[in-house]
Amino acid sequence: MTSTPAISYAMQDYLEAILELYEQEDVVRVTDIAARLGIAKASVSQAMHTLANLKLIKQERYGPIELTPAGKKEAAKIRRRHQVLYRFLVEILGVDAKTASKDACLIEHVVSPLTLARLIEYLEKETGTRHKEVGGTSEGKEAVTMEIKEAINIRSLSELEKGARGRVIRIAANGEIRRRLLDMGVVPGTEVAVEGVAPLGDPIEVKVKGYHLSLRKKEAAAIFVEHLK
Repeated sequence: MTSTPAISYAMQDYLEAILELYEQEDVVRVTDIAARLGIAKASVSQAMHTLANLKLIKQERYGPIELTPAGKKEAAKIRRRHQVLYRFLVEILGVDAKTASKDACLIEHVVSPLTLARLIEYLEKETGTRHKEVGGTSEGKEAVTMEIKEAINIRSLSELEKGARGRVIRIAANGEIRRRLLDMGVVPGTEVAVEGVAPLGDPIEVKVKGYHLSLRKKEAAAIFVEHLK
């Protein structure tokens, strides 16, 4: 059994682009890849030569580009890895879609292959996201989000019970609510403790930096914390 040779990050980007273009148009040409990635056709042609030598694509002279079975497998693996990172950034860290897509690529390109492989393996194993595509039903998204929250131990402050503690990692609010929370000392890195919750969950009594605060449920829901056990 032969293993797939190491593929550079640049070649991985090409493979993912080819797969996505093929699914959209059914025919992929050099000009399509150049337009999608915003690079010169000469650079794409050179990359296709490299991928052909790696037996990941097939292309007749000046003809359309086709992924080989090995190329399809590799491209699918690359896309799945990107999707897992994308979902983590959007659904857990609250990063906007455009930034998340860009940053998912950057993460893939700057961390070591070993670290990246372990990270993806962890997210898939602990959250059950294997084979789930970006998108899907709202119910599916919510389920995956909750699984990821459980895996990495992140909660909104409104989800914590009396006596629970957490370390603030993000304030998911803007405008007046954000300013009020920051003014009260609820900033990233700060430890908070839930001292009491009203019967209907509103308000929530918390302790921050030695001070006792009363938060509305809407405010508490915008505070994401690492649950401290």
